Amino acid sequence: MKKFLLLFLVSALLVVTAVSAEITFWKFTDTYADATIQRFVDLWNEENPDKKVVFETFPWGDYTGTKLTTAFATGEGPDVFFISPGDFLRYVNAGIALPLSEYLTADIISDFLPETIEAVTVGGEIYALPLEMEPVALFYNKTAFEEKGIAQPQDWAELTEIAAKLTTPNRHGIIVEVVPGYYQNFTWYPFLWTAGGDVVDENWEKSTFDSEGAVAALDLWGSFVKEELAPSSLPAGANDIGIFGNGLADMIVCGFWGVKQLQTEFPEFDFGVFPIPPYEKGGESISVYGGWKMMLNARGENTDIAAEFAKWLVAEQIDFPLDWCTVTNSKFSPRYSVLDAGEVFYSTPPNDVFLEILKTSKSEPTFTPEMVKAVSDALQAVMFAGMDPKAAAKGASAAIDAYLSRYTGGVPGK
Repeated sequence: MKKFLLLFLVSALLVVTAVSAEITFWKFTDTYADATIQRFVDLWNEENPDKKVVFETFPWGDYTGTKLTTAFATGEGPDVFFISPGDFLRYVNAGIALPLSEYLTADIISDFLPETIEAVTVGGEIYALPLEMEPVALFYNKTAFEEKGIAQPQDWAELTEIAAKLTTPNRHGIIVEVVPGYYQNFTWYPFLWTAGGDVVDENWEKSTFDSEGAVAALDLWGSFVKEELAPSSLPAGANDIGIFGNGLADMIVCGFWGVKQLQTEFPEFDFGVFPIPPYEKGGESISVYGGWKMMLNARGENTDIAAEFAKWLVAEQIDFPLDWCTVTNSKFSPRYSVLDAGEVFYSTPPNDVFLEILKTSKSEPTFTPEMVKAVSDALQAVMFAGMDPKAAAKGASAAIDAYLSRYTGGVPGK
């Protein structure tokens, strides 16, 4: 009996020793993608029983709302978490984001496209691992275009004419995001940049929003709604391309992720993709790519393990990022090695169109919430309150300048 008891105690001690550390990994719930992450988390846990990762997901509205901020405010934030470009700087400036440079070798960093590392660098320090790139484009209904003899628009005037031609009493010509916030700004920036506008100067010393380009881009989206070419309310966010697949409109401004969703949910739907048309014929089309990043909690108790896990998942292997970007989703990896491994996928239509768009795309700006709100307020005022675009641009520019005059946080890429 004593021998049995001794063996039991030794076994129990071994179990306690084996599970010596546990870290939490949070993201929003995604029915398409979560199983892929869980599969790799299980693989990590199998190979590292003393460094267990607990993967948890939360409804989109909660996660992108107050879930993270509340958790960190109460000291219960996760060790590893997905962060959007729109929220990146908030966590860096608050001291929540763990600096990662000491964990990343030169070989690891050189495998990432330089602009993706620059986008997560503040004050010379890397604060997140880029996971994906999703350029924005215009999806269109091929059948509707063919029936009405419509060709790809070459400028904004033609885009507006096509949207009007496609609009019927039961169907809109185009869908753009109508809900204020990061996502609406994100999908509007290509129009702002294509027209020659921007939000701030390179060093964030002064707003550049009071410009002809900003006025033109505000006016375009305002006209979409005022002329009823685009719906003024949506049954779901415009990031859910299912509203396009269900026939709400024959064009939608959406990102690369929409390809996989349409192919999965609407396998018979014949759709195409073209770049955001330039402001004028012969001009340059500039798009934007977003993408979630992995950030680590600087206040966590096991930061070394969190860094080891995140580096293993995102930066050291091919299998997870290749599956994540080309099987589970339709996305570009920010790593050269993964892009090479996914060459067949990226050269297959319509993915090849996005590959060309990516070449003239900029990373989603990581503005502060105050700057995002100033731009968002201008867009909403023009789209839904009838404000003159010039007045909206001037007001937003003044708000941004007032904010920058007291801003003491970091500037991304600097």
